[in-house]
Amino acid sequence: MSKRVRRRRLAVAATMIAVALAGVVGPAGPAGAATSVNFGPVVITGVPAAPPVGTPATQKVVPLATVDTQMTAGTTAYLYSELRAYDADQVNLIDNEVRCSGAGSSNVVMGENVLPSTGDPAHQDITIVTRFLVSATTTGTMSCTLYLRTASTSSFTAKETVSGTLRFASTAVGEDTDGLAMQKSLPAGDIPVSTSATTPVLDRDVPSGYTQLAIIADVEYHRCAGTQTCSATYSTARFSLTATTSGATGCATAPVAQTEETVARGVNHAAIPLYTIVELRPGCTHVHAQVTVTHLGGDVGSIGGAAPGLTDSTGQSGSTPNHTSAMTHMFIVPS
Repeated sequence: MSKRVRRRRLAVAATMIAVALAGVVGPAGPAGAATSVNFGPVVITGVPAAPPVGTPATQKVVPLATVDTQMTAGTTAYLYSELRAYDADQVNLIDNEVRCSGAGSSNVVMGENVLPSTGDPAHQDITIVTRFLVSATTTGTMSCTLYLRTASTSSFTAKETVSGTLRFASTAVGEDTDGLAMQKSLPAGDIPVSTSATTPVLDRDVPSGYTQLAIIADVEYHRCAGTQTCSATYSTARFSLTATTSGATGCATAPVAQTEETVARGVNHAAIPLYTIVELRPGCTHVHAQVTVTHLGGDVGSIGGAAPGLTDSTGQSGSTPNHTSAMTHMFIVPS
């Protein structure tokens, strides 16, 4: 996929989200609290070199932005972030991780590799979106921080430049009829895609009074799967987000959000953002949404589940303290 196509897809998604959320954005946080932050450009140096084979890699973890807002127990917020990376001098891992704590807690990470000037032009300048819902379990301040997680895949210490944004897109996201956030994240463990795989799937009943649903899914796709032989040096797959509503006559179906991605050796994995909107007609209060990933060519790929053992700060996987962050996930924002 070309850089131009990817950037257009991200821009369209951001515009559609803004339109969908106009009128559901909650109240601003207390005086002095930042609910939206832009950062960068920041030059990141000392990106750890790849270790000898068999030794866990060291990831450099850099906090780049923090937002805060007041939440009431039982309410749900929508976090949206973009992390742009470019001017790398090696093939570097770029993870956009957002961790929330306080009134509500959640961790989500999406990532792929950025390439140097000698690499594929489409991956010399990348933007990774990490977005998700987080519900408040207590009344108080919710604080969310965007972290860059980065490491070189070469034997050289590396650098790159990053910039981006982090914001509460809403602090009053509607929930399902049980009062739960409409969100599904995959557990730890990758899912092979030799032909096709349908995951995640979200089935919910929505309270009456809403007129449309924004369906948002982010898929972490890896070029290889488990013990598979990856001799083709690339994997091409199609990603399709579909959504239907039911419960009455003449219920609407969302336009299919679909894209194809070729993940080459060196890039290794890709963060795939998907977005669509479905109309909620009277009585049509049940929604079924799903992502189908279809293998089109090259190596067998896989869908990435939650990432366990991520260090809280710079360190090797499994070092303490550590945590688990969701990866592939889907959520729904009603309006």
